Amino acid sequence: MGDDPSTPNRRDAGRPRGASVVAAVLAATRAELAESGLDGLSVDRVARRAEVNKTSVYRRWPTKEALVAAAMDGLRTEFADSPDTGNLRDDLHALAEPIAEFLSRPEGKALARAAIGTGATSEIAALASRRMTEQASPVFAIATRARGRGEWHDDTDPQQVIFSLVGAIMHRVLLEDADPTGRWLDSLVDLLHRGAAATPVAPPDRTTP
Repeated sequence: MGDDPSTPNRRDAGRPRGASVVAAVLAATRAELAESGLDGLSVDRVARRAEVNKTSVYRRWPTKEALVAAAMDGLRTEFADSPDTGNLRDDLHALAEPIAEFLSRPEGKALARAAIGTGATSEIAALASRRMTEQASPVFAIATRARGRGEWHDDTDPQQVIFSLVGAIMHRVLLEDADPTGRWLDSLVDLLHRGAAATPVAPPDRTTP
């Protein structure tokens, strides 16, 4: 059936609705952060990029800080999985790889800077701290499986492992401005593996390209 010419076109046709509004706004926020940083973030530009009315943004997130915190919070399930590869070293690598890949992207760098930069508010910093703690959950699952296989040293704190992992990646990305993936990530995982393992692990031979 064709369109009824007597029915006026809605000016908001095609705009996101409900949950899709949230997804569109948070994606736009991360994109704007990547382009402008926390200080330059504009709610007007976020609304235009997401193709929603500015009042729709302010109704859900009354401040810029709340909007950035929500954009950060929206990623909480992205690193929640801890695939069982059958051995500790590969489990750690499977956890580290998506974190490194995300933090190497412009929006990942922008969120990291927003969380730890000098302009970070207590609201954003507190959320970042909570999310870091929650990111430890997959490591606890990895540690439990590794203990069952006799691979995990009893004195190793899983939370310190994830803090060391994420901290090293953020240092690599934000301070060194270098790629945190590939062989660099392999060497970091090897280091953490040797520290967490129940028995001594010989470092791998990485002299060949």
